[in-house]
Amino acid sequence: MVDKFKKILAEIEKDKKEVSLFAILKMDELTDRWSVIFSANGLDEETKRKEVFEYLVNLIIKNLGEEDIKSIARVGVFPLSNHLVQDLLKYNKNLSIKESTPVNGNIIHEGYILESNTTTSLN
Repeated sequence: MVDKFKKILAEIEKDKKEVSLFAILKMDELTDRWSVIFSANGLDEETKRKEVFEYLVNLIIKNLGEEDIKSIARVGVFPLSNHLVQDLLKYNKNLSIKESTPVNGNIIHEGYILESNTTTSLN
């Protein structure tokens, strides 16, 4: 799954969209499904978040098979000021997380930080 999301990240970057945070996390041990977390500068406005959400969901549908899509519980697009985003930005890019300490009150059972960069902005 991580390699597939790395391809999605590469496509985002190819489209000249800058990314501050891109992560996939399993935070619910009962469902064993992924949460996709995306953040960038300029996402304070709800209209912009909706536009980026639709863009991201379309990339996921285009790049993942039906079984992989079923393994995703949620897709979140957040402004940089979001508490979860701020906690995750403390982790380095390309980091694997297992049974970590709580992040924003949630235990990450498995996670991958595909991008973590506080100096970028969304075009």
